[in-house]
Amino acid sequence: MSRSHIMDEFTNPTATVISKGFTIQDAYFTCGDSESMRIEGTVIGDIDIDGVIIIGDSGYVDGNVRASSVRIAGRVYGNVQCRHALHLTSTADIVGDINAPSLIIDNGAVLVGYCQAGVIAESEQVKLSCS
Repeated sequence: MSRSHIMDEFTNPTATVISKGFTIQDAYFTCGDSESMRIEGTVIGDIDIDGVIIIGDSGYVDGNVRASSVRIAGRVYGNVQCRHALHLTSTADIVGDINAPSLIIDNGAVLVGYCQAGVIAESEQVKLSCS
């Protein structure tokens, strides 16, 4: 998947928005349709949708994230698994493992955990640690 195709996927209209200042606790979001979600507030719990998740600069998720594609500009404390693409912007801060067939990491992103991108055998996983 080309970088421009990945970036286009994140520009589609967003169906669900959790605004800055909102906190949702003990959540478990699921969605079978290919709807998208934007998080600018706080979600404590797991998210599993078929669409795109965008975690904005002010967004914070304390739980596992699973979606078709994910763009992270905020903070995630949990594992992230994508079926298509994962984009970590320069302001992303993740403590957890990530798994995606296509991965873009901008300069400045922080990842503390294991990373599996593309088709990589489990024995070839690389541990990334940032302080």
